[in-house]
Amino acid sequence: LDPARPPVPSRPAPRATAIIAAYLPNEADTIVETVHSFLAQEYSGGLQVVLAYNTPIRLEIEDELAALDREHPGLVVLKVPDSTSKAQNVNAALRVADGEFVGIFDADHHPMTGAFDRAWAWLDDGADVVQGHCVIRNGEDSALAKLVAVEFEQIYAVAHPGRATLFGFGIFGGSNGYWRASALERIRLRGPYLTEDIEASVRVLEAGGRIVNDPGLVSRELAPETPKALWNQRMRWAQGWFQVSVRHFWSVLGSPVLSLRQRIGVAYLLGWRELYPWLALLAWPLLAFYAWRDGGLDLSSPMFLLLTLFTAVSGPLQTLAAWRLAEPEVRRHRRWFVGAALANLFFYTELKNVVNRVAQLKQLRGERRWVVTPRSAGNSGGVDTSLDADSVVAAPRDEEVAA
Repeated sequence: LDPARPPVPSRPAPRATAIIAAYLPNEADTIVETVHSFLAQEYSGGLQVVLAYNTPIRLEIEDELAALDREHPGLVVLKVPDSTSKAQNVNAALRVADGEFVGIFDADHHPMTGAFDRAWAWLDDGADVVQGHCVIRNGEDSALAKLVAVEFEQIYAVAHPGRATLFGFGIFGGSNGYWRASALERIRLRGPYLTEDIEASVRVLEAGGRIVNDPGLVSRELAPETPKALWNQRMRWAQGWFQVSVRHFWSVLGSPVLSLRQRIGVAYLLGWRELYPWLALLAWPLLAFYAWRDGGLDLSSPMFLLLTLFTAVSGPLQTLAAWRLAEPEVRRHRRWFVGAALANLFFYTELKNVVNRVAQLKQLRGERRWVVTPRSAGNSGGVDTSLDADSVVAAPRDEEVAA
């Protein structure tokens, strides 16, 4: 699934901008380390780093960031007043960005050496957006982190490249994504959506833009630390996807700029994705009915095999594919993949279906809240972020999401 690399760029690399979007109380423990990671990046065209953050309270870490701003000419530390979303932070950063292309990152990301040169090769080849491969860097911390590390390989090493290969388009995943500045200025991110990245991706497709996926363009991030944090994160993702599907499914499906192959991909991405959790729920009652009707289950029957593949085996099969294609630093941990395969077989696949079903019901009930995912740098101490562990941002009204 590794795509052919683009040719050597036809002109010298232009100046680029890295935008780091942060909700500072939540990420105060990691943000300085992240900024240093970006300042250490070597890019042949010159790199501007913009940290765009919002915070409801004054923090001591802001003084340290201001000192870094004074010390490094290529760094802009931008506090965004009244911001309540990542989208607002990114859009505000565009006002000071001077790069010909822009990389967007969450506040816990550390991109690989040479990331911007690699991204530029794709953009010079005609892409409007390049989505890289996000790898979990704290997988050693806990069983949960190991599970998420494998899941990210399922997403970024299998699902994203597979979609690009089968259907001819990629999606921007919110971080480690590189945009032509002109395209990002035109599209911008819309704060009312809980997954502003997916919503922007769909609008790029509707406009005839080209989004490519490069699994070799790596950035490393942190996994959620607790089951509650994971639940809240995935609930936001699932509800955001549902918002985008409801708002854009028919318009993008009917877009005259998309090929039949791409429309099939859109139907799968925005339609089947929302139906599958409910269909999977029906599989076990259907098996029970056949067992009751026939006086038992024939384990060799086509219906049993089909339903088993549909519900139970898909997760372990995806885990196997992820192990074959994973980033080497994750792939070497075979036990992680064995554990993830068992988790997918017994509970995790269905848990993700539950999250999707609950998210849809929350959206239909008008309950929309953005719960921030807590971040820390590990066990080294740092700023106390407990204030923000359960903080929420009021969600948009229906008419805002429909805009």
